[in-house]
Amino acid sequence: MTTRYYAILILLFLFGIPAAGCFAQHRFTHPGFSQFDTDFSTFSIEPGDILPGGPPKDGIPALTDPDFVIITNEYYDPETLGVFIDAGDERKFYPYNILVWHEIVNDRIGGKQLAITFCPLCGSAMVFDRTIDGVTYEFGVSGYLYQSNMLMYDRQTDSFWSQTLGEAVVGELTGTQLDLAMFQLLTFEDVKKRYPDTKIISRNTGHNRNYTRYPYGNYDDNEELFFPVRTVDDRHHPKKMMYIIRVHSRSLAFDPDLAANGAVQKTVDGTEVEIRREGNEVFAAVDGEITPGYWEMWFSWAIHHRETGIVWDAE
Repeated sequence: MTTRYYAILILLFLFGIPAAGCFAQHRFTHPGFSQFDTDFSTFSIEPGDILPGGPPKDGIPALTDPDFVIITNEYYDPETLGVFIDAGDERKFYPYNILVWHEIVNDRIGGKQLAITFCPLCGSAMVFDRTIDGVTYEFGVSGYLYQSNMLMYDRQTDSFWSQTLGEAVVGELTGTQLDLAMFQLLTFEDVKKRYPDTKIISRNTGHNRNYTRYPYGNYDDNEELFFPVRTVDDRHHPKKMMYIIRVHSRSLAFDPDLAANGAVQKTVDGTEVEIRREGNEVFAAVDGEITPGYWEMWFSWAIHHRETGIVWDAE
């Protein structure tokens, strides 16, 4: 089956929305842009690379301040992955079963306003501090993609944000970057056993979704991409999960297999970087200070950081 065929199938299957014209190139002339009050005169990415993903603005509904239950009162398959945030006096878990249907959760944890984000097309789980210069932004799903990655938008200015870059790329806030926040990617079983006081997002989201089913089938394992992208770097399987950290102004992709037995160190642009694994948890330090990281499929990271990114592979 062709990539286009897969894309049409998933659009129809997930959302019942026609996929005709999904791949039309445009320079902010697509009719869907009329839903946004965006300053389209300001942008940092090539407009022709922005593609409609099928669902319209908010067709994939982001959640804001959702309800939670204690994890010991909930059940998912033990191997269900999710975003785990430990704020010291508060712990929360966001399983992929829910994130895959909503992609963004605007929440407050440990006194911080955070955006928990997941793009299933890129396997990119990222958590951002959504307060910038004293303003707390609320994010939604635009329905558009850039190089197969979700474009978020903020409800205050309708600026478009690249999830993987963590940066506004179209609109009034273009060039503004979000700070990453700490989290771990753990299984439901890990969290339930090790942190039984954790609160897990409730299935009672107010939306009719089948949270017991992962709708993307074996997408995570094969080499097929649903949407066209630039040439894929073939040094790794396109869907291999990489651990990503920021080293000053550069992005570093780490092969997690290298830290399977503990900690590893590397000097990057004169900066000492250490990454260590403790069970299924991963920690990174830059010049001795713990720094947040995130997970992303190789193809997506390599495309978005092809010019300045650093790859930490086996020597």
